[in-house]
Amino acid sequence: MIFADPEYIWLLPVIIAVGFLSLRHEYRRKSALERFAEQQLADRLTLLPSFGLRITAVAALSAAMALLLLALLRPQWGLIQEEQTRKGLDLVIALDVSRSMLADDLRPSRLAVAKAAVNKLLDRLSGDRVGILAFSGTAFTVCPLTGDHAIVRRMIDELGPEILPRGGSSIAAAVKEAERSFRNSPPQGRVLILISDGEDHDGGIAAAVRQLQMKGVTVLAAFVGTEDGALIPEPGEGFVKDRSGAVIRSRGSLATIRSIDPEAITLNGDGAGLELLLQRSRAIATSTVRKERRQRLAERFQIPLAAALVLLVTLTVFSGRRKE
Repeated sequence: MIFADPEYIWLLPVIIAVGFLSLRHEYRRKSALERFAEQQLADRLTLLPSFGLRITAVAALSAAMALLLLALLRPQWGLIQEEQTRKGLDLVIALDVSRSMLADDLRPSRLAVAKAAVNKLLDRLSGDRVGILAFSGTAFTVCPLTGDHAIVRRMIDELGPEILPRGGSSIAAAVKEAERSFRNSPPQGRVLILISDGEDHDGGIAAAVRQLQMKGVTVLAAFVGTEDGALIPEPGEGFVKDRSGAVIRSRGSLATIRSIDPEAITLNGDGAGLELLLQRSRAIATSTVRKERRQRLAERFQIPLAAALVLLVTLTVFSGRRKE
């Protein structure tokens, strides 16, 4: 059993305190009545229920509050099979994680801005499936197409130059890896969004893009960085240098990105911009209708809620009774 909303557990000490204070009040009232008259006489003079019934009522009310708290925590156990119909695109996002993406001509870095842009894009998606691939000198699918955008966000947070063994930058490798990512997706509604600073060391981009487009994939691109460029920080101190010891200045290449997508957008420093690519993709690609089966934990809050209501109704019925 798990609790879907465990943050409400702070109410438990409050319920315990209320129950304790109520019991203390009843015991003090009993002591006061005993000082006023003998127990039998006090029982005849007052219209209150007996002391035992009052203690029982306090215990029942405390139990009802505890059960309401349990319902508020939303206990869940047992699996339920669900079939959902989703309509949307299959979006594969190819994110450049080469060392040049650590340049800070966009603050705090090109890579940080690109990640922020992807997270903002995820906020605009609903029935779309999203996959993530990272590339530098090689490319690797880190998250296959999925409708669970929370998993996609977690994978994006972990991306960096260290996740791939080979340095450099090969955009063609990313495009070819995207082709593999789309193998099990329907032929309609397939979109590749490539995010890069445009630095490329291998070539072959045009042929790879053309091959992907022939398979019905819409290829869109976003440029992150500036053509003025910036230095690339090392993990410790200093900046990346070439073999001669000279500091390297990484300059973004908008022309390379425009060769992939003539209408490529340039990301703003706050990560805004990918929404325009989403609008284009919806205008170009046809959304697909998919039936998906998934499992989820069954909600069981109804059980403690029903028990609490039974206790409260019982208390309401008997609380109005007075001794004749």
